[in-house]
Amino acid sequence: MATTITPTIVTVNTTVTRAPTVSQLQQSGAIVSTGGTTLATGTYQYCGTLAQVTSILVNPATLTGITWASGTATATTTAAIGVSTGQTFTTTIAGAVPAGYNGTYVATVTGANTFTFALTTNPGTETTPGTYMPANSGFLSNAATTFFAQGNSVGCYVLELGAQTTAAAAITALQTWITGNSSPQIFYAYLLPGSWDFSSSAALNTMTANYESPSGQTYFFVTTTVSNLPTYETNKAVFATVPSPTAASTEHQASQPFYQWLVNNPGSANPLAPMSYRYGFGVTPWSQIGNQTNINTVLTDYGNLILTGAEGGVSTASLFKGTTMDGEQSAWWYGIDWFRIQVKQALANAVINGSNSNPPLLYNQQGINTLLAVAQNVANNAVKFGCALSAVVTAVPFSTYTTQNPSDYNNGIYNGFSATVVGQNAFLTLTFQLDATQFVG
Repeated sequence: MATTITPTIVTVNTTVTRAPTVSQLQQSGAIVSTGGTTLATGTYQYCGTLAQVTSILVNPATLTGITWASGTATATTTAAIGVSTGQTFTTTIAGAVPAGYNGTYVATVTGANTFTFALTTNPGTETTPGTYMPANSGFLSNAATTFFAQGNSVGCYVLELGAQTTAAAAITALQTWITGNSSPQIFYAYLLPGSWDFSSSAALNTMTANYESPSGQTYFFVTTTVSNLPTYETNKAVFATVPSPTAASTEHQASQPFYQWLVNNPGSANPLAPMSYRYGFGVTPWSQIGNQTNINTVLTDYGNLILTGAEGGVSTASLFKGTTMDGEQSAWWYGIDWFRIQVKQALANAVINGSNSNPPLLYNQQGINTLLAVAQNVANNAVKFGCALSAVVTAVPFSTYTTQNPSDYNNGIYNGFSATVVGQNAFLTLTFQLDATQFVG
């Protein structure tokens, strides 16, 4: 029997355009640990709940003795504390006998292996010293507790740098880690232990200043003091918080803006909001009575602190005023970064898809026009999503660019795009003019 072959009349070719995976960089931030967790040095773990942070904390360390005199208890540790003399940290003592020594305290380091804490009543002679929570472990616990008090819409990573002997060594370790993990960039922001500022604020400023350029996309949330705050003057990479003098020992107030920074997720349904005046939970506001001079100094120097919204009839604690140390509103920088991150990814995606489409994306005027439309679409979204007040992208025409840069054309290089982006700001202060007129009858 003869075989009948039916000729193909129509062939349908299918081209798949693959959308980019949404960048999560701006929602990625790490609490920095120096030996406070069970994680291997140089590794990190995502924690979506407080319990997940608690589960990776190191076990309590042993004490060799506790003594009491004149309202102060002195504890001696087996291993070096790893925090500078004079620095305070939150610790929990457990398993001590008498039990009156047990509890959570703000401890002051008095030596390589000793710390003190206030204890009004003498519990008696210690017979079992028990254990204490190491300094960095206490920082992680406090930081995570305050972070998740703000909500659970976003989690955070815990980055373990390994135990460090000094704050300066810890700062160097973080710099080394960031440098070794910069391509691709892993974290957008880092929440740092307060002890780094206490003993090495100058070194910390030097390290963070490596990321303060307009194109820098790395931020450091620093806990500092009124006196140390000027150390970070003009440093765009630093978001500095000065805690309330009456903050509870379990608070880490810089965690409040750190959470607010990471929870941003600009879109048409949720435009980027100012960082200024965002509500804070589980944090104690500064009292303005007796503290007005320090409050004004912090805000004038572009630091941040927790106050109440009492002026607006709001009792909830709020963040004042959401600025980076260069004096810019931090949400302004967030919006600029959003455009940089999104336009880079969108253009790369268009080029890759262009090599797999029919007709392909070619280096000619039409190709430039196609990419220009992609970039302008991102710019339009930046405005729509509250990340920019205005954004306009321009491109040097094909004939002009290739005439001026013939070798670029041969190498497939086009550097003719530019954008003018006006960042979006918020109201920080208002002046209301009022004229009172007396009518004479």
